[in-house]
Amino acid sequence: MQEIAKRLLVALAIVLFAGVSASQSADGRRLALVIGSSAYEAAGNLPNAVSDARQFGAFLSSQGFDTDIVTDADRREMADAVSRFARKINPDDVALFYFAGHGMQLRGENYLVGTDARLANEFDVAAETLALTDVIGAIEKKAKVALFFLDACRNNPLANRLNQEIEGATRSIATRGLAPVETESAGTMVAFAAAPGQVALDGRGKNSPFTTALIGHLAGPGLEIGTAFKRVIRDVRKATEGKQSPQILSSLSLEFYFNTSLPEVEQAPVATPAIDPKTIEVEADFRKALRINTPRIWKFFLDKHQTGEQAVLARQMLTQLQPGPIQGSGATGETREAGLGLSKAQRQDIQVALTGRGFAAGAPDGAFGQQTRRALADYQKSIGVADSGYFDEETAKGLGMAVQAYGNGLYSSSLVRTYNPEDFEGLETDPRVLKAVACNPYYERIYGSFNGHLYVLMRGGLIPRKSAAAISKRCGGYLATITSDAENSFIASLLNKDPRLFLMGYDPRGPVSYKMGAWIGLIQDPAGKEPRGGWKWENGEPMTYSKWYRDMPNEDKPGDDYAMYYAHKQGKVDTKTQYVDSWDDMGESDGGYSFVFELE
Repeated sequence: MQEIAKRLLVALAIVLFAGVSASQSADGRRLALVIGSSAYEAAGNLPNAVSDARQFGAFLSSQGFDTDIVTDADRREMADAVSRFARKINPDDVALFYFAGHGMQLRGENYLVGTDARLANEFDVAAETLALTDVIGAIEKKAKVALFFLDACRNNPLANRLNQEIEGATRSIATRGLAPVETESAGTMVAFAAAPGQVALDGRGKNSPFTTALIGHLAGPGLEIGTAFKRVIRDVRKATEGKQSPQILSSLSLEFYFNTSLPEVEQAPVATPAIDPKTIEVEADFRKALRINTPRIWKFFLDKHQTGEQAVLARQMLTQLQPGPIQGSGATGETREAGLGLSKAQRQDIQVALTGRGFAAGAPDGAFGQQTRRALADYQKSIGVADSGYFDEETAKGLGMAVQAYGNGLYSSSLVRTYNPEDFEGLETDPRVLKAVACNPYYERIYGSFNGHLYVLMRGGLIPRKSAAAISKRCGGYLATITSDAENSFIASLLNKDPRLFLMGYDPRGPVSYKMGAWIGLIQDPAGKEPRGGWKWENGEPMTYSKWYRDMPNEDKPGDDYAMYYAHKQGKVDTKTQYVDSWDDMGESDGGYSFVFELE
């Protein structure tokens, strides 16, 4: 009976694999575009990239792929090859794209570098590289299954130099490797030679460790591609002594096999291991953190998952995003305290803790007035740390409190972007952040915390002031009320991180080149007799602080009763790099691209 059962199982397996094979060959073709570039004009030679492309292309041909191989392509040649390839694809086809050569990331976007690239400045990137998202989009929307293999994380001197010019030498690590990507199709898989931020090795032999492992495992008999890639990861880690760990981002809803033939029949059956729910949770949280990719979220991930393979990768990501601690950076006590993003409840706990140790901090109301500042300074002096009167991590340690700075109050990415609220579930702990990312999810945003309030800058099309106020209210907040120079500086620091938050243009009446920023909550009573009279905050607070641009407000036209960030330069000039922390009076219809609201 056992022998009969065994034969039945083998027969059933043959039928199943035959069905898979039929569905992938009869229904559509296997098409591949393979690009390998070694001879870079200004970025040095990559000895193995062309060899990798030819070897992998030959492997694909042996697996039934109609394969085009392109070597040492400049940007135009790469674009032409992708365009030709995309035109060949039919809806039932399997389409595979492979690239070996120099890749780079800039501001979170990935680019494949042409051999003619010189990248003298950031404006050359579009002309001398291919955006990976464009390549993926052109292919995945045409094919039933779209597979992307990117051996493009190799150390790129052009990218490193360019990044230093843009961000400064201490931030050059930001271009190491490639950034995570998002796909739109349910039939797409993207495989990176290295984890986000890692540099892939070119290899000492004829091929890179990644391509060698791909060829060695993808065609394993009866191996589904996800299982095969796990073996690729294992081999690459072993070959590089743990320095390189390939990553796979998959939305495949179909199983795919390079080789649909059966493994050896006489092999003893392998027991299917039980699925560990904790492993599933860790992997799900890691993918969420990859998509959000901020220091705050990686720290939350590590608080929750302190050991294991993903924890190692999370620490690498955190090191890239936040290379050093805030302490010792020359930041003032006020800035360091603001960077902690203390909630009102935390500030009350601090006051209670100080009073409990004999340092009278006043009523635990969460407001750090003169009495609390004196108590903080006296306590700091008693434990031998700088007696600034501002709360910091050293003071927190002395009080036995667990607080940690998250990038000087910046909670989000430093550039405006959209977020999927579901990615924050199980990681983010601040309900205000959950509210901020769930509100108007199609608007791009940047957000951070200062003195217990969360500030959210949203970017859309031209936004009238009334719309900005209405959206802020629907989000549970109000257009920002600014009561100190420190608060204004913090909001301005968020605003100036991304020029897309500004509307820039030229006014020949000046003649000036203007830079209009975010709406704030300052309004003027229409009964005000003069430009500077009758101003108050929308939430009812009186105006005790202002930061008007020179000669503003000036009531340029009737109805200029609302404030926004603003500055200008004389003449017709580029204002993109001009720092804006001042305000101007504008009319209801003078829409900018952004507004800032706060949540308590």
